[in-house]
Amino acid sequence: MKKIYLLLFGVFSFFWINNVYAKNLYDTLNSNSVLDNKASEFVASDTGIDFLETSSDTNGKGLYKIGSSASDKFPILYFRGDIDNNHVVYAGFCWRIIRTTKTGGIKLLYAGVWDNNSCSNEKEALAIGKSQYNDTNSSPKYGWTYLEDDVEKDSVAKTYLDNWYKDNMTDYTRELEDTVWCNDRRMDAENNFIARTRLEEGHPDLSCEDSDSYTVNKAFGNGKLTYPTGIINADEVTYAGEVLKKTQTSVFVNISYSYWSMTPYTLTKNMYPNSKGMLNMYTFTYNAGIRPMVALRNTANYYFGDGSRNNPYIIEVEKQYMINNDSYSSSNVLESEVGDTVEISAKDRDGYMFTEFKLYNSNHEEVDIPLTKISDTKYQFSMPLYDVYVETNYRVIKDFYDVTSNDSHVEIDVNSIEEDQIASFRVKPDRGFSVKSIKLLNNNGDELAITPTLENDLYTFTMPGENVLVEVEFLELPKYIVSGDECLDLLDYYFTSEDVKFKVKQVDGKDVLKIEFFDEDDNKLDIEYTKDGDYYSFKMIDKDVFIKVTYIDKAYINPETFTIYDNDFNRNIICGLLLLVYFMIKSVRKKLEN
Repeated sequence: MKKIYLLLFGVFSFFWINNVYAKNLYDTLNSNSVLDNKASEFVASDTGIDFLETSSDTNGKGLYKIGSSASDKFPILYFRGDIDNNHVVYAGFCWRIIRTTKTGGIKLLYAGVWDNNSCSNEKEALAIGKSQYNDTNSSPKYGWTYLEDDVEKDSVAKTYLDNWYKDNMTDYTRELEDTVWCNDRRMDAENNFIARTRLEEGHPDLSCEDSDSYTVNKAFGNGKLTYPTGIINADEVTYAGEVLKKTQTSVFVNISYSYWSMTPYTLTKNMYPNSKGMLNMYTFTYNAGIRPMVALRNTANYYFGDGSRNNPYIIEVEKQYMINNDSYSSSNVLESEVGDTVEISAKDRDGYMFTEFKLYNSNHEEVDIPLTKISDTKYQFSMPLYDVYVETNYRVIKDFYDVTSNDSHVEIDVNSIEEDQIASFRVKPDRGFSVKSIKLLNNNGDELAITPTLENDLYTFTMPGENVLVEVEFLELPKYIVSGDECLDLLDYYFTSEDVKFKVKQVDGKDVLKIEFFDEDDNKLDIEYTKDGDYYSFKMIDKDVFIKVTYIDKAYINPETFTIYDNDFNRNIICGLLLLVYFMIKSVRKKLEN
């Protein structure tokens, strides 16, 4: 009995902790951040942080939100300056939160081994070791990977990092976001690296060209990584508080230790945060520290901690589930968290046309997961709490036949249609005509036993196994006259249901009171009309129409006697109220002058 109680207590404790104390890390950070483009507690300037200068008590210290991303679903957040509230324990290692990603992931910078319940590592203990960035100082070697003799090769630093990841982090890959690690190699017309120029001008930028966006999956970047890991880039260092060639005494991204970034400075040098707290540069063969980075998915939760050195955030990340594609489909991700949006696409298949996807669980039972159509061959769904198997269904493509017409009033949407598929066309008669009949003929001129369906102005029919000629007969409509002594812009004649649009003559000192319609026998007609600006309009009926306009005198006020002239009682009341307001203002002004 005692064992049962202990088991129940353990189960209860697990669910209680996971449901009561679990907090989403991104949401916590977002709620505690401030905008970086305005003054705040540690930012003196009204325009926000100056990235030409290092972090300080007046130029940024704390957790900030990039102002230009404030309206995004996941604004970009970053830590800056001399701080001690961004420590994380994950996978048995200490990390510092650098920033977040555009999907709400958390980018972490390695900070040593979790030891004695503390993340107090310094200097060499902050890195996994030292390495050259590359083995020579030749120009291709500024790449995280690079082409040499038409062969893609890994840099020395990437190889060093990958080996560490393989030995220490592969069990956690499903919890990590496949985010971009930017090796920005863009150059200007003078072969200067754009990254160097923008940082010298104080304009860090987290965007990245696709070719330099290192990822595992090609759906998110260049797909050249084996593992979802990289190292810091110079723009991230700048946001954190270090600046090119300016010494910084206290900043969390550097505690008296030099380590590589993946941003080139020249064709033979890379930028790196050095031991003096400065963003500097050195040749590729220099031995600097390697500090791995990973990005937690936006489902990262913490149950304990406040981010301080001795009480870091203790992180757990929701597990991912697999998307298993058949040979005729592909997906934008191979695995996903519960609730994430997954895209699946059907592959081209000669002689066949895609019809639908069916989704199954691991027991090969079809599951009812709603699919949202993006295009004819691409759909998306929300990932459930289990692995998903995708089945792609096709049908055999039949022969195609032509849809034509000898009448210029017929507009055919698609001229070549597959048998048993829907063909469509529109008929646009000349003014004064309507469609009397439509016939579908074959190549011999024989009428086919097919009646097109009309919806709005679109005719549709199912394509037979032969060519189709569309033949239309039109009916001429009767003409009617619209007149009115005070009406302008009327045409000579109109047809039933046609829009009649006209203006009314302006008469000095008068407003239009009402518009009425009469037939040729002076009988009043019940016609509804609308007014848009100076124009009135109505739908033409099947008889001649005469328009009668009734005017009324405009209201005005004699400025000398303040006498109201108007035949309309309501406007007299309004004018009277205006006069009352006028005299009240005049009285108050006179008292103020005295």
